[in-house]
Amino acid sequence: MKKEIARGFPAATASKADKAYPYEETDSPYAFIKNGRLVVRHPPEGPYPVVIPCPGVRLIVNGQERTQPTPVSVQDTVQLEAVDERREGEWSLTVSSDGLQAILRISPTVIIHREVAELLAARKLQLAVVEREECLSPLTLNELLQELPRLGINYGVDWEACSRGAASCAEEEVVIARGTPAEPGKDGLVELLFPTGSKMPVLAEEEETVDFRERYVFSSVMEGEILAVKHLPGKGRPGASVKGDVIVPPAPRDFALSAGAGAVLSRDGERAVAARAGRPVAYRSRSLVRVSVLPELVHTGDVDLASGNITFKGDVVITGNVEEGMAVEAGGNVRVGGLVSGARVQTAGSVLIRGNILASAVAAGGNLAFMQEILPQVRALAIGLREMIMAIYQLSGHPAFKQGDLKDGIGPLLRLLLEGKFRHLPSAAEAFKEQVETLPPGLAGEGLNEFIKEVERVVHSPLGVRDLQEVEKLAQRALEWEQAFAFPPSAESDVVAANILNSTVTASGDVRVLGGGCYNSRIQAGKKVIVSGVFRGGEIQAGEEVHVGELGSRGGSATRVMAGPRAIVTLKYAFENALVLVGGRVYRFDRKEKDVRLWLNKEGNLQSRATPA
Repeated sequence: MKKEIARGFPAATASKADKAYPYEETDSPYAFIKNGRLVVRHPPEGPYPVVIPCPGVRLIVNGQERTQPTPVSVQDTVQLEAVDERREGEWSLTVSSDGLQAILRISPTVIIHREVAELLAARKLQLAVVEREECLSPLTLNELLQELPRLGINYGVDWEACSRGAASCAEEEVVIARGTPAEPGKDGLVELLFPTGSKMPVLAEEEETVDFRERYVFSSVMEGEILAVKHLPGKGRPGASVKGDVIVPPAPRDFALSAGAGAVLSRDGERAVAARAGRPVAYRSRSLVRVSVLPELVHTGDVDLASGNITFKGDVVITGNVEEGMAVEAGGNVRVGGLVSGARVQTAGSVLIRGNILASAVAAGGNLAFMQEILPQVRALAIGLREMIMAIYQLSGHPAFKQGDLKDGIGPLLRLLLEGKFRHLPSAAEAFKEQVETLPPGLAGEGLNEFIKEVERVVHSPLGVRDLQEVEKLAQRALEWEQAFAFPPSAESDVVAANILNSTVTASGDVRVLGGGCYNSRIQAGKKVIVSGVFRGGEIQAGEEVHVGELGSRGGSATRVMAGPRAIVTLKYAFENALVLVGGRVYRFDRKEKDVRLWLNKEGNLQSRATPA
């Protein structure tokens, strides 16, 4: 809102003193402003000086306001009226969305005072103004105090801030009341009393000879050891809003402690204790922590035709060799005291082989294999249950089914479908149950056994099902388990061996070769690949760093390294025709080089540092 106030200044004829003000003897017309008054001079017969109006000044000639350039003579009555401007301010008082602040927002009242500017003589005189700005508070303290009860603000009022805000002449926000925020409680915690990794590396000094048997130490516990302790959540403290309302603190997160195979809970449920000796593991699922102890199988001697293949749900220790044509599968870690030759080793944990890997396939982090084996059965259940629900909807509305036929529930209709179109579901449920029983301890998610029991009840005793919602909930749980088995959490399991020859080695974690090196082999690692000696013939794939003592050979055998975009590849020596790809960028060696380092910069360009050998 603008208000204008005019102040006038009449014109005057130039006196002798005025004539000397701008310049001395001249017959040219002119006009100037002095002391807020317009002074004009011109020859009697003309011409006349011209006055040009401007915003903020009203030019009134002979009683009429002029907005265009106007000639002015000494006979004219001229008034100059400076116009002041007033912009009304605004204020508002609001409570923040969390109720903890009352905020006074102020936009002050602004008065622009104007005066006609002093101007030197000119034939065309452009008027101008001098402005001075004055700011006033848009409210009084009494108005503010009346607004407080209207908004219900009665807690935490800062009276000094109220006075300061009411007197403020600036564009600002003032917090005039503050509530007390609620103090959240302390989240519960399950403290694990053992290392969460399955192994702990034993580091050696640079000059120290590495004893391979002591290169890794696996976590282990004895019967009766405390594995985990549950700490209860702490209560929070309520707060208060500026309106005096109670602010309830958020509920702290709590965790449930559960004992899996090989572990038991204390009477108060706040401690998990080892019930047997073995390797402790912990599995987390949302707000549940389940602690188990995996057993250990010690096989003395070789794995050969006399012993047969080894399949075990826990850790496996083999004191001898794994010989040609044999297989070892474990749900935990595998340690081999000798070599692996012409064999297959697959494990959910890590693989440590004291000797060499010869013409074999070794895979660490094999949870995926167990999952993929079960996936077809759980998928058949999920699809079958969803299709059966659609069939129930269609048949229940068919004229052949009277309402009285289903008064005791949908059991008869469910049995009819299971004996007909969906007769494969009971056998699928049985196959799924048998596959789950082969899972390594701890690999099955919490509630899987309860899900299997519910599936058996529905497919084997359908007459006991009354409500379609029971089947719908079961189908939803089957879909959730299908997704859990299709996309299992990835483990980081390693493979460590002395040498690798003509073999394929995969690991979800690192692959480390501590002996002379690798020949004509393929290594794939989710993390790092470290080959202390040579790597000649074959391929390395790594998600992270790669370190090789000597890459390729003088004979130029095909040797390739593929690493992720964030990886750094370091080579002590590299021979001609060896190939390195970092994030898809290729570096081919056309001569022998040493102390090679390859990486991608921030722009994604391949950088290299090497010295001719």
